[in-house]
Amino acid sequence: MSSKEMMKLNLKRSWRGYEAFLILIAVLEGMMMVYGHLHFDFTELKRKLYFACYMLLFICTVAAFMINRVCMKSGKHDKLLVWNAYVYTGVLIFWSAIISALDIHSGGYPVTYMTIMAGVGSIMTLPPLMFGCMGILSSASMVALVLYMGESRLRVPFYLNHWIFLVVIIAVEIRNYHSLRKQYLLHKRLEELAEVDSLTQIANRHSLDKYMAQLIKEGTGFTFSLLDVDNFKSINDTFGHLEGDLSLVRIASILTEIFGRNVFRYGGDEFAVISFENAQCVAEKFALVNLRLKEKAGVYTLQTCAGVYRKQEQDDERRVFELADFALYEAKQNGKARTVIYSEAERSRK
Repeated sequence: MSSKEMMKLNLKRSWRGYEAFLILIAVLEGMMMVYGHLHFDFTELKRKLYFACYMLLFICTVAAFMINRVCMKSGKHDKLLVWNAYVYTGVLIFWSAIISALDIHSGGYPVTYMTIMAGVGSIMTLPPLMFGCMGILSSASMVALVLYMGESRLRVPFYLNHWIFLVVIIAVEIRNYHSLRKQYLLHKRLEELAEVDSLTQIANRHSLDKYMAQLIKEGTGFTFSLLDVDNFKSINDTFGHLEGDLSLVRIASILTEIFGRNVFRYGGDEFAVISFENAQCVAEKFALVNLRLKEKAGVYTLQTCAGVYRKQEQDDERRVFELADFALYEAKQNGKARTVIYSEAERSRK
């Protein structure tokens, strides 16, 4: 799993908390701008820099919040979602370095910088190399700005304490990152297992429902088919359930070979197929499925019936299943190894 995938998952799972964090930062910076406007002496360059930093972070935080909200609500633009978080984190770290440089120049300590670095290292899923580079560059910028402003001398204890802190916080980020990566990989594996049929190793009905709902939501046209094994009960009764299981594995293999990855075990001896070809092409491929099964026949021949339906614009998941099932029923009523394409005219005659 890549760093961008981890960041995307982390943002999507905790987006409300992330947005609450952004709102808190925006409110704090807004309050600081009001305070600065009322109490700062803007003849001092340092006060101007403080105020400019508050305003910059406020604007960046509002922009980050709006971009995050648009991406989350639309469910799209995942790359923009991730890069928005990366850029905002960088702005936050370098902002804290500037504020701490001004604090040091005033005789204070780099508390803001250390707090932000610790918070980012604990909350955000940044790649350790990126986090380390941001830490080193921002620390160097903070020291350079203090030295440039003069009047404040950074002594050896400051450098020792600061770089020890930086090494420790980067080490913590490395540990957190790898720990979180293991959790996500385990969760992803469990999700994959939950969507795969244990016998045939193709996608299961849960995966089918989710995929079809996604296609319908996106307005994508597709052809949906239900397939049923002819006389499957007699295979189980005559040759045993183990042989019945092997026949299902054989069918799943041939379906995957012909239709690709969008093959699902619907339940029992029923399979489902989603194709982006027209209904006639799909029906011809089901004829090829039966031909392949016949070529690989042993002591018995496997045959299948299929019902095919091309989704219409107004159809929901329930109607798509219903009409494909109706076509499958017609196929089974009229013989073996048949494929029927759903026709509204034929149904009305029934």
